[in-house]
Amino acid sequence: MQRIRCEHNDADPTGPCLTCKKVANTRAGRFPCLRLKITDVKCYKPGQVPGYEWSKRWIDTVPGPIQKWASTETKIIKISEGFSDETLEVVVKEFIPIEGDKLERSWYHNGEKKTVSIPPFALVELETVKAAYLRHIHRSMNQAFAKILGRRGLIYRTYQQSVKLCKKQQIPNESQELLRDVFRLWMAVRLSTTSNFIVGEETLGMPKDILDETNPHPGTIPIPPVLGAQLDLILIHHIQSALRRQVLDRLEKMVSKRKHSAWMVSYLVTFVLLHNAALITAHDAGYARKHGMKRRFAREDKVREYHAGANILLAHFHYCNKNVHPFTDGCKDQDLRTLAGLEEDQIRFVHATRNYAKRHRQEWEAIRARGEVENDYYFVSQLYDENWDARTTT
Repeated sequence: MQRIRCEHNDADPTGPCLTCKKVANTRAGRFPCLRLKITDVKCYKPGQVPGYEWSKRWIDTVPGPIQKWASTETKIIKISEGFSDETLEVVVKEFIPIEGDKLERSWYHNGEKKTVSIPPFALVELETVKAAYLRHIHRSMNQAFAKILGRRGLIYRTYQQSVKLCKKQQIPNESQELLRDVFRLWMAVRLSTTSNFIVGEETLGMPKDILDETNPHPGTIPIPPVLGAQLDLILIHHIQSALRRQVLDRLEKMVSKRKHSAWMVSYLVTFVLLHNAALITAHDAGYARKHGMKRRFAREDKVREYHAGANILLAHFHYCNKNVHPFTDGCKDQDLRTLAGLEEDQIRFVHATRNYAKRHRQEWEAIRARGEVENDYYFVSQLYDENWDARTTT
């Protein structure tokens, strides 16, 4: 964070470097001696849970075309995740399964494993689906915000403020692009961490009651597993990876320049990324429960990486705030105008956030004490700590 080299401490090889010891009595000295970059932050799952893959054709890699088809007939299906009125239209064909292709959907109910057979259909044109997904992300985003976040509370209001700022003509292009990309990344991750279903008349021969009342989503038409694996990998390798790189590169450059005028943008982007960390953690916990795993998270090693990334974001945010705490009563409006370059509506937003944080401080402290890392507020609430310190989670 100091953008200077580590000077090795021969007297204490496992302790802080000499560079950090020099600032031990300053504000910077409150932070651990770590050389972690914002670009190290993990924002999405890397692929299927080992042992629960929908297909072993492509293990955590870019999906290739299906080689052997069972039919030349193509079908057009509509896919929805339920976040908006928008649907994703894709062209599919029946294929000849190979070893490692999953041909059923499974879930656990009252400790008993349930399964149902699913017909083998897969995507025909992968590049076409990538383009369709990008359009779908753009069109469904606004409705998805309200559906996922609700229309009340600090999180929804902060996303609203982010959208409002993104639409503002006066902000620099790099700030506008960063906000747009973090929204796209957030939406793309939501699409790969929720159940998708077939809607409309074409159901690939599956009856409406294929998923009974014991399933978490009764009465819906599931996506064939291999097709689901293709959709997942397109989102991860073709869309999320590029957006993650763009967002984190831009955020790191913005933070390293330490421009006061960029404070609000960097705060909002950090907020969205921290909230995303809680959401992907909750997804991992939900997946473990759904499949009857004897552990808290489906990908325990990856969850640790998500949380390490959250601590990186929090460390950079608090370090760059120096001795100014915008969300405390000690920070005056004049400081917000001169030090953070905020306009009057943004100052009112800071006031509202400050008051919300004060009212919910005890509740948030209890959430953290209980280790409820899946809670929406577990990470974002730490933005308002006056004396923040990194927490171990899993």
